[in-house]
Amino acid sequence: MLWSLLRFYVFFPALVGLGAGFFVLAFIFLLDVLSYLLLENLLGLEIPKPAGLGENSGGFGSISSHAYFLPLILGLGALISEIPIQLFAKEAHGMSGDAVVQAYHKKRKLSLKTSLVKLFSAAVVIGSGGPAGRLSPSALMGAGVADSVAKVFRLSPSERRILIAVGFGAGLSAVLKAPLAGAIMSSEVFFKRDFEAQALLPSFIASVVSYSIFGSVYGFEPLFSVSVEPFSERGAGDILLFAGLALLCALAVKIFIFFFSFLRKLFEGGFKSPYFRVLIGGVLAGFVCFLFPSAVSGGLGWLQIVLDGEYNSIYTLLSGLMGMFLGTSFLLGSGASGGIFGPSLVIGGFLGAIYGVCIGNLLEIPVDIPSFAIIGMVSFLAGIVNAPLANIILVSEITGGYELLVPSMISVFITYLLTSKDTVFPSQLDTRFDSPAYRSDLGMFILERLRVGDFMNRAVVVYPEDSVKKAHHLMEKQLVGGIPVVEGDYLVGIVTRSDILKIPTEERERKRIKDIMTTEVETVTPEDTLSEALKIMVGKGIGRLPVVEKRGSRKLVGIIARADIGKAIRENLP
Repeated sequence: MLWSLLRFYVFFPALVGLGAGFFVLAFIFLLDVLSYLLLENLLGLEIPKPAGLGENSGGFGSISSHAYFLPLILGLGALISEIPIQLFAKEAHGMSGDAVVQAYHKKRKLSLKTSLVKLFSAAVVIGSGGPAGRLSPSALMGAGVADSVAKVFRLSPSERRILIAVGFGAGLSAVLKAPLAGAIMSSEVFFKRDFEAQALLPSFIASVVSYSIFGSVYGFEPLFSVSVEPFSERGAGDILLFAGLALLCALAVKIFIFFFSFLRKLFEGGFKSPYFRVLIGGVLAGFVCFLFPSAVSGGLGWLQIVLDGEYNSIYTLLSGLMGMFLGTSFLLGSGASGGIFGPSLVIGGFLGAIYGVCIGNLLEIPVDIPSFAIIGMVSFLAGIVNAPLANIILVSEITGGYELLVPSMISVFITYLLTSKDTVFPSQLDTRFDSPAYRSDLGMFILERLRVGDFMNRAVVVYPEDSVKKAHHLMEKQLVGGIPVVEGDYLVGIVTRSDILKIPTEERERKRIKDIMTTEVETVTPEDTLSEALKIMVGKGIGRLPVVEKRGSRKLVGIIARADIGKAIRENLP
């Protein structure tokens, strides 16, 4: 028993963290070499770096005469990067994050070969100046390592799935230099409104190991260097300002996802050849980067300059925002290799800084621009990938303190609340009950073949004119938490135990059910599957569903409870 726990929660995660850390080191090294050769030496562009990945030269913003070749260089880089993908690892095509989500839900293969191909292809694209992220490719490399470990040790499908999530977090933790946020992200990113709790504990081990390996070379300082105003020195009115930023971020997330999805469909429908698609996308992104240099190579270094307070005019901030918005959409929309996490941080950072500058000018008050930039970063990313908790933690790991924890909680929550139905990952699902992988684990494959009509029971009912006391007595007798309310044979509402408990005991005799019942009732039909019924129960947090004659009808024919579904699974297990 002890070895079984150590094996899955320590040994395998440590092995995955080890592999992820070295892969990310090799990736960043190759990216830096290509960036130096192609962008600095060949084109004369000086690309700043985040404080946690190197020193800035200070010569940012200059455009050499050779920069006109940027569209050509980036187009060729995207084309070259696609060759090993199509020949050796097609699962590495396109956005790295979505490839991992597919592997998690649909058991798509990943491997060390996937990690190697992604290492090369993403480094070529970003090293050629591509406005794509290095975070998601690192996460895919970690997931590839994890899948290989699962194959070597012949882990079960559920263990493999958990380990892929662990590898995702390990790769992200290393390059982001944020082990706690990376570990939590590994549990959030696969669902819009759910959480892979089983991945959390092993992710802590894997993330610490990968972070330690990466940090031993690049240092253990946060990815960004920033000094923000302590929350204790802020007025309560600042909370409202950050809430306003959340609304702006939510709108920007929706616009970005719509535009990005439109371009992706346009590329897929207009060009059959993946080589031609990425070539065109690279050239278009290159033109955008030439016009807006702060989008070159993903923009993380330019974001560092914003956080340093050296890049805060409206014009320069808007150019950075437009460059990343358009460049990333063209490049990743074409299917070129790269990630969306980094660009999302940069877009959100520029958006937050613009908002801060405008608020300061409009209200004529002093504004701490780096604070708004950081909250914009995590709010926008949380909306893009539906990972609120990880991004709240990320604030503390970026700033090295808790000064922005409260504003981040407000802003991230609002942004996520308004955008949780949207996603940039086509493979991201709502909950575990929507996942093909989980259906097998939870017996959903059985429930999809069974009908409600075969397992429903006769419903105990009450009438609108009955007393609340009568309903309470029936619930006590039948050991149920809710009873349908009918007129004749037709469903008009439902009354629950919580409805009754709101009424004082002495008033329950004279109080009528019609006064407290809920008229908006979730229902199923006899032809619905037990899988559909269980999904409604879990999603709405209820234990019983009235069964009506047919969809759109209110004629009550029975009731189905969670216990009935459990009995169906037990009776039909092979």
